[in-house]
Amino acid sequence: MNGFRALVGVALIAMAGCASRPERDTTPNADSGPVDLALVSAEGRRFALRELRGKPALLFIFTTFDDASQLALTLLTRFLGTHRELHALGIAAQPDPAQLLPLYRDALAVSFPLAYEQQPQIASGESALGPIAAVPAYVLLDADGRVTARHSGALSEQQLEDLVTAHE
Repeated sequence: MNGFRALVGVALIAMAGCASRPERDTTPNADSGPVDLALVSAEGRRFALRELRGKPALLFIFTTFDDASQLALTLLTRFLGTHRELHALGIAAQPDPAQLLPLYRDALAVSFPLAYEQQPQIASGESALGPIAAVPAYVLLDADGRVTARHSGALSEQQLEDLVTAHE
């Protein structure tokens, strides 16, 4: 039953991403500390989000079955090519991503690491990242791992630039 609830939750997130206007949370809780998640890479390596600390990180929350997430990859790849100062990490927020993630990465020529949660909580809004209103979603972390900006929904390249530069 939990698997069914997770699948329904992810489907609702995907539908919201396609139907709603993007929302941006520019006022993350200043008192919140660094976030961490237990993750598994597309290659099967276990790691923690804290391993990205030391420079800002842009997290791309997506699902492999969402067209908006796939379209966002083109802009995001181009953007990351000119922003080497950022770590980038795609996090699949869906049930059972282990088999699909390597195929997704290879088929779409994703140029940055992809991962998923060991204990899925992002789709339900129960992770350290807080609620994710829609996919694709972007979460910007500072060099210490604190959330500095969030955006749910697709972004243009200029909007992505604005999101990152407004919180440097």
